[in-house]
Amino acid sequence: MPDAALRPDLATEHDVRAVVEAFYRGIAQDPVLGRFFAGVDLAAHVPTLTAFWCSVVFQTGTYRGRPFEKHAALEGLEGRHFAAWLRRFSATVDASFAGPAAERMKARAEQIALIFQHKLCVLEPGGPARPHAFR
Repeated sequence: MPDAALRPDLATEHDVRAVVEAFYRGIAQDPVLGRFFAGVDLAAHVPTLTAFWCSVVFQTGTYRGRPFEKHAALEGLEGRHFAAWLRRFSATVDASFAGPAAERMKARAEQIALIFQHKLCVLEPGGPARPHAFR
């Protein structure tokens, strides 16, 4: 991973899409997360995910949806899955971007994961499954 000073910050929808595409590339083969993505047409889903993350990071308001319901419908979702997702997500962001917007994206992912875990009653003993503290 390049030094943080050499990585640009997230600045455009294209940057967010690059994170989304990199994150989901090969996820179906992930030993912890893969089963949740089997059969998902990620090519069709990337525009929705990009709109969601642009709304989160840049407050564009381009996403209209209810992501919690989709996650609540996933059978067998546990705190460990959120932890694995967050590790993968943070590593994906950090691989190409650094700066306030990149940090905001990771922090919001942690907040969303914490809320979802709480609502699904899958918080791990000892606290939320997250790779680092909120920023």
